[in-house]
Amino acid sequence: MAYRYAVTRESYADLSGGVLHSAPGFPAFPARLASEMFQRALALTPNPTAQVWDPCCGSGHLLTTLTLLHRDRITSVLGSDVDHAALELARKNLALLSKHGMTARANELQARAERLSKPAYLDAAAAAQRLARRLASGDGSFDYNIAPADVFDPAQLRRALNGRRPNVVVTDIPYGEQTAWHGPDAARGLDGMLNSLEEVLDEGTVIAVTTRARKVRLTGPRRPLAWFRIGSRAVILCRIASRLQHRV
Repeated sequence: MAYRYAVTRESYADLSGGVLHSAPGFPAFPARLASEMFQRALALTPNPTAQVWDPCCGSGHLLTTLTLLHRDRITSVLGSDVDHAALELARKNLALLSKHGMTARANELQARAERLSKPAYLDAAAAAQRLARRLASGDGSFDYNIAPADVFDPAQLRRALNGRRPNVVVTDIPYGEQTAWHGPDAARGLDGMLNSLEEVLDEGTVIAVTTRARKVRLTGPRRPLAWFRIGSRAVILCRIASRLQHRV
C-alpha cells in the first residue's frame, strides 16, 4: 500500500545517520514509516495534537524520530520498557529533543570526527547541527518521560503513566531478529500487550502497532480499525472502545 500522509519527497537523511544514539540489539526505525504510522493514528482521533506513548520503546529511536518530525503536533512523549539498558539509551535519545541536547550531541560528534579522522562523524555532526537549528525555531522545552514497566503488567503500566493520558500509542513490537519479548509473560505476545493496554488507556485512544512481517497477527475476536503494509513491515491500528473492547 502506498503512503497516504508521508507523501512529500523530503530527505530523512539527518534522521537515518549517526545522530541518534544506538547499540547492538537496538535497531533503528525507518523515519518515513514512523511519520506515516503517527499521522494515520492521529487522524483517527478527534484531536489536532497528541500525547504519545511507546510502551515497548527500546532505545527510544521511534519516539525521538516522531517528535523531531512532528514537534508541532506532539505535546509530550512517554517511553516505557522492561529492559533497563534500553531505557538508558532511550533517555539519551529523548534528551536530543531540546536545542541544548542536540547541540551537545553535535559537539560530541564533531570532537569524535576530529579525534578519529572519520568523515562519517563529520556528516553526523552537521546533521545534528541542522536538527538543533530546527529545534531552536520551535516553542522551547518539551515534556518527555522514561519509565520502567512490563507491558504485560497493567499495574506497572499505570505507574509508568503516572496520571498521564496519552491519546496515541505507537510501538514497534519485538519480532525475534534483533529484539524479543522479555519478562515472565513474554509468551502472551501482542494479544497480551493489547489486553494490558486496554486496562490502562482511555476510551478512544488509538494504538498503532508494527512488526517486521507480512501481517500483524491477532487472535480471538479483536479486529483492527485499519491495517497496511509498506516494505517488510506490517502495521495495524486499533482503538480503545467502551467496556475495554476494541471496535472493528
